Amino acid sequence: MDFTQLLKSEIRPALGVTEVGAIALATARAYSLVGGEILHIEVQMNGGLYKNSFSCGIPGTKELGCKMAAALGAIGGKWELGLECLKGITQEQVEKAKQLPVEIIIAQDKEAIYVQGEITTTRGVGIARIEGIHDNITYAAKNDEILFQTKRGMEMEKKEVVPFDSITIEDMVEYAASVSIQELDIIEEMIEMNCKLSHLGAVGVGLAISSTLDAFREKGVLGNDMIYDAQRLTCSAMDARLSGLPNPAMSIVGSGSHGILCSLPVVSYGRGIRASEEWVLRAVALSGLVTIYSKHYTGRLSPLCGCVLGGGSGAAAGLVFLMGGGVKEVSNAINHMAANLTGMICDGGSIGCSLKASAGVYSAFLSAMLAMNHKAIPNNFGIIGASAEDTVKNLGRISAEGMFAMDRTIIDIMQR
Repeated sequence: MDFTQLLKSEIRPALGVTEVGAIALATARAYSLVGGEILHIEVQMNGGLYKNSFSCGIPGTKELGCKMAAALGAIGGKWELGLECLKGITQEQVEKAKQLPVEIIIAQDKEAIYVQGEITTTRGVGIARIEGIHDNITYAAKNDEILFQTKRGMEMEKKEVVPFDSITIEDMVEYAASVSIQELDIIEEMIEMNCKLSHLGAVGVGLAISSTLDAFREKGVLGNDMIYDAQRLTCSAMDARLSGLPNPAMSIVGSGSHGILCSLPVVSYGRGIRASEEWVLRAVALSGLVTIYSKHYTGRLSPLCGCVLGGGSGAAAGLVFLMGGGVKEVSNAINHMAANLTGMICDGGSIGCSLKASAGVYSAFLSAMLAMNHKAIPNNFGIIGASAEDTVKNLGRISAEGMFAMDRTIIDIMQR
């Protein structure tokens, strides 16, 4: 299994919440096909994408939500930049976007990632469609003429041949321990980009979790320990991303929040114990693989909080790796995460995700410490399977089968 290629295919920069980026990308591409004065914007999307974009900040602005993302994509989006297409949006464009008629339609028959932007202008109608992956444009048409169409993009084909059912935790741990460090350049880029975002968010944007922790530490209520440091680094980046700062996060499996949570707690701990940068890179690589593996089963847009159960489980694995644990301890830490935080819902991308991330960081450390202290939840207890691999697959069933109705309820609440 080529884990290096898997990491490179799933890790990429994203400006703001990736669902916002996907909506803007679709409308930017649609408008580019026709040009002219915009008369109407219609965007169809699956429920999960609608939910995740409903309350999130638009990068570089003070605006929120899917309608503004659609309008800004059409007004000033640069589709060639992919999920960073809203880079450079101006206040003048924001004011113009507020005047545009935007209609949002939830495509009830679509469960996977799906967004179609249809722009009607004085020159005609442009349509662009994204499917399967946040930046995978599969269809483009101008005035009823199909310019581009594919059922499966090359990236999707590559992902579909990954033999996830035969991958084991042992495979991932062995890779992290033995891979040539030169192959982990994408992990180095992830760490650099997400640490920079954290630095920008530390000024107190969003919920300002890091500065709040600082204030209570100065009062003597909190101590300065490894969990405190990791929560500060992680939540600063989360607050920056979700409040709309115009700087990208390095995403994984289509989510900047997943990328932040799977990398920064591990980086914080590794640097705190003065581990070598090489060992930190290896630990974050393991975290990334566990995150990808988990999200394969729970889905990219899950009713469960993928940030915590995907990225957080990855972080727990990376922490164990830095603590000197092996396959057994990594597996136990993954099981602990599932036993602790399964049931935490995803109610869309918003500044509230920083709160979930804070809980995820704490749980990742506790899960790792318990594993390293030779404590483990027995197999086949509740949702815990006969192995960590089975536990992850059980989470997939809970997400797809057990929480489907809950996702619909959340969307209904948003549409009140």
